[in-house]
Amino acid sequence: MMDDNNNSNTKPTDDHHHTRSENGYASTNSGSDNGSISRSTSIKSTSTSPSILRKRRASAASGSDAYPLSNAESGRSSTATRRMSDDDAHQKKQNRKVCMLRAAMIATLLSATIAVATLVYLYVKRDEESNFEVQYRDSVSKVAEAFQQGIDTKHDTASTFSAIYTSRYGNTIQIANGKKPVWPNATIPYFQEKAQDLLKIANGRALSFNPIITQDVNRLKWEAHATENAWLLGDESLVTPKPNTTWPNNRTVSFGIYSRDANRNVIYDPGYEPNSRYPDVLVPVWQISPIKTNEKAVMFNLHSEQNRQRALDDMLDYKVPTLTAILQLVQDSVRRPSSILFFPVFDVFESDYGNRTNNVVGSISIVFSWDTLLQKILPNYIKGMICVLRSSTGQEYSYSVSGNDVKFMGAGDQHDPRYTKYKEVVNATLGNTEELLGQVDYLITYTLLMYPSQTFEEQYVTNRAAIYTAGVVLIFLCTSALFLLYDYLVEDRQQKTERVAQQSANIVDAMFPAGFRERLYKSHQDNDKKKRSSVTSNCDASEATRKASNKANGEGDGRSRSRSPSYRRQSTRPRKIVNLQIDKFMAGVRSAPKDHNPMAHLDDDKPIADLFLDTSIMFADIVGFTKWSAGHSPNEVFKLLERLFWEFDELAVRHNVFKLGTIGDCYIAVTGIPDPIDDHATVLTKFAFEARDKVHEVCAQLEAEGLDTSMLNMRFGIHSGAITAGILRGTKSRFELFGDTINTASRMESTSVAGKIQVSAETAELIRLDRREQWLVKRDGLITAKGKGQLQTYWVEPKHPGAQRVSFVDEDEPPGDSGTEKNYNKSDSQESDRYYGRIFATSETGEVSEPADAFAEEEEEEEEDFSADNKQQGDENV
Repeated sequence: MMDDNNNSNTKPTDDHHHTRSENGYASTNSGSDNGSISRSTSIKSTSTSPSILRKRRASAASGSDAYPLSNAESGRSSTATRRMSDDDAHQKKQNRKVCMLRAAMIATLLSATIAVATLVYLYVKRDEESNFEVQYRDSVSKVAEAFQQGIDTKHDTASTFSAIYTSRYGNTIQIANGKKPVWPNATIPYFQEKAQDLLKIANGRALSFNPIITQDVNRLKWEAHATENAWLLGDESLVTPKPNTTWPNNRTVSFGIYSRDANRNVIYDPGYEPNSRYPDVLVPVWQISPIKTNEKAVMFNLHSEQNRQRALDDMLDYKVPTLTAILQLVQDSVRRPSSILFFPVFDVFESDYGNRTNNVVGSISIVFSWDTLLQKILPNYIKGMICVLRSSTGQEYSYSVSGNDVKFMGAGDQHDPRYTKYKEVVNATLGNTEELLGQVDYLITYTLLMYPSQTFEEQYVTNRAAIYTAGVVLIFLCTSALFLLYDYLVEDRQQKTERVAQQSANIVDAMFPAGFRERLYKSHQDNDKKKRSSVTSNCDASEATRKASNKANGEGDGRSRSRSPSYRRQSTRPRKIVNLQIDKFMAGVRSAPKDHNPMAHLDDDKPIADLFLDTSIMFADIVGFTKWSAGHSPNEVFKLLERLFWEFDELAVRHNVFKLGTIGDCYIAVTGIPDPIDDHATVLTKFAFEARDKVHEVCAQLEAEGLDTSMLNMRFGIHSGAITAGILRGTKSRFELFGDTINTASRMESTSVAGKIQVSAETAELIRLDRREQWLVKRDGLITAKGKGQLQTYWVEPKHPGAQRVSFVDEDEPPGDSGTEKNYNKSDSQESDRYYGRIFATSETGEVSEPADAFAEEEEEEEEDFSADNKQQGDENV
């Protein structure tokens, strides 16, 4: 390569990049020497291209010397902006759809989570509440049944003992034995033995016989009888006082019937109770079981106490069993509500006379505590059943029942008001009292109220519903998280794939313009379809052949033949063809059977090539690069090239310039391909302006980094004309440009000067027609370009203050508007034939130049000794 070319009047020395351009083509894949051969001869620079003629005709039609302003730049910018805007709008629309889909998915998952969690919670909660209510009703039933059964047992026990006295000392028996009635002087021998078992059955605390004594009628006689039969009571202390005892502990039966005064002192009972309906009646305790703990109660007048007095009066009035109000027994040190059941003892059985003429001559009393009626009823897993005992006198006491245990809670109704709605009521009855008297309000009655408690409810209504709900929510959240994670991974993978695809697309875009790229893809798709169709046809033919062979061999008659290994190998051949990998045209890798011809489809396919009439080509070469690179490392060399050409690539994207490629230190760019534009020359010139500035900027930066790039500069050459462009298919497909325009552009660069931008007369005319003539400065003298002869060229500088208006009138074109219009068609036809209509250019004799000869000609004109093999290898590396 030539490093110094600063004299514009001196014919510059061609270096290796000239060889590639002189061959009449340019390639995106480094343009190796054995690619395309020179296919066109040189054309005079004074000829006028169709693009120039069209612009001149448009100017002439305007009827003014002023040239119309071109709106190509604004149109192209608007189109590009609109295209980008449409792409962005489409992408945003797709993103909105994806976001809406994700939002709908999240909303669906959230709604499903809420719905399922709510249903699970309600179902479990309702199931627990139902179980709670069932258990509570069952417990109520058990308690109510046991409560009434306990009272009935006590009633039946007292009734039994009452019948024992009546059957032994009743008037009927005494008369039958020839004796007089003995009431109230009745004492049963072995009372303790007879009472203790019945007391256990009644679950009472004491059982006693209490005669009915009248003060002025039989008190003295009965007290004498009691003193005489005291030894039958079962306690000697009631007959003879214990030694070393004092009053009242040394009291005996002989003392008589006693009571207590207001100070709880033992006194001889006066025999009169003014508040009673039977004031002169005494009811002393006579025989009692167990005697060991109740001996002090013997001879105590039960009728002397208020609570007992009412029950005894009711018994005497109605001759039915009665209950006292709730009592606190003297032997209980803690609060324990108790009562006494009084059952009347009759002088005769009612069946003896058939009417109620019998008289109450005594009573059987059973002392019991109410908590015993609630014990051993519920199973152990039942906890916290609240029972409130309420008497008709207004007394209330609360109990907590848990399994076999009964806990006294205290006076009053102490149930939790939250559970009032679950209240259950049981009314206690004594035998057939209701049948005899009906519903009466003067007897003391008892009612049991039952409620559940929080402890009871917590056994069944637990936090299981919340746990199940939390579990369902957690499952849904985990599922949602996994789904979102999957979506994220898929999105991330898609983005990575898109990035890789974008990178690949960028590479392919850099190598193949969009229109050619799509046609190349379509070509490959059509070839794949042809392959599949061919394989299907081969398979059908093979199957028909196999059937015919089988029929000839007798297999069609039902005779079985084993298939040979060679047949099996042949039968898999169509599948091999079907499973061929897609041709990797960029990597040059193919996988196919040995007899498969990868280029066979080219005979049937039309070439992917087009003719572009209006294009501009720029060659830019670094001046001084060969000498500089010889003194620097490969890393430094590539650092310079990558930094510089990267800036050029950015500018190319900004100006909508197509980068054709690089060959060594030469950068090739083109406008008008693949999208035709009117101001292609102006656009490429602007690109060259900014590229030249970038050269100085990058060299200054690298100089600061110590790469010694101050000596480097760049020269530019631009030519405008027609180009044949297409994809040269093969194992490594390439995008190629062919035509004399490339040769001339290369000559513009090779004859340029470092730091200058040289354009041909055709390019200068297009710049002028775009009203940018102030950029142009005619170069002094003509240049001699190899293969072109003498050419007039121009320097371009933005807004050059000393630029002069120069004439660009074509020598072959007659003056005048009508002449321009008249000669355009002919000139256009000639230019099309000369420039674009022929791939192989004709010589002056009209013969088509052979590619081999042209290639030999170009090789002979090479001034630098480059090995074709070395050059090809270097270009491929680039």
